Amino acid sequence: MNNLKFIDCSASLGHSAINKIIVNHENYIVKEKVKEAKNTIELLAEMDFCGIDQAVIYHQSLKDVSVPFGNEYTLRSANEGLGRLIASMSILPSITNEEYSVREVEKYIRENNIFGVRLFPQLHRYMVDRITLGDILDYLTKIKMPVYISPDYGWEYVFSVMKEFPQLTAIITNYGLWGSDCYLYPLVNAYKNLYVDTSDFQEIRGVEYFVEKFGDEKMLFGTNFPMDNMGGPIATLVGANISLESKQKIASGNIERLMCEVKL
Repeated sequence: MNNLKFIDCSASLGHSAINKIIVNHENYIVKEKVKEAKNTIELLAEMDFCGIDQAVIYHQSLKDVSVPFGNEYTLRSANEGLGRLIASMSILPSITNEEYSVREVEKYIRENNIFGVRLFPQLHRYMVDRITLGDILDYLTKIKMPVYISPDYGWEYVFSVMKEFPQLTAIITNYGLWGSDCYLYPLVNAYKNLYVDTSDFQEIRGVEYFVEKFGDEKMLFGTNFPMDNMGGPIATLVGANISLESKQKIASGNIERLMCEVKL
């Protein structure tokens, strides 16, 4: 693999409560049993098998149980990760959950070396808009903390979030294996702090066209494991007809830059 260093910007661990992943993209419902990592040991083994050095993670219980429980298990898993796993977190509206006020979130991020905030608005029943999350999203924008956004809830959701928070550092993930260029390209072109992970970008010459149009700094290596197998995004990037320098930026350089840009 030309000795590329890989940092997976988005992976999860823990068994799903119903032992299958449900992906709902553009009204296509896919129910599929997938190989999951039930704990840190299994996730690290999968990373070792695929040659991935580090990963930004979340625990499946963020979706299946609750935000407080999921944040706790995400952090616990990262702490067991031998320095290779980086915890992300999720939030709820501060108007109903004071523990997610700007002050408390800032404290949690500082104390636990958090990178990335994940939103699951449909599962946790809230809107992503200025009325509901304006305080915390303005804060995350200010400190350049990436927010993970998925069109799992529809592309209209992604566009509306970016229109309302245009300076937000956002990472688009879990966007489905159907070609999404007509959604992604306008977003990448319009918002300077928006990035796309490689998890579902497994299309013929997709990486080449993206880099040709936007350069090599707007794409982040990510697997979206276990919804996608780790090997697919690696093979797509390694086989792409772009320079080794560009491959390394996408594989780890870009996310390392984003980590350094967070201003706490």
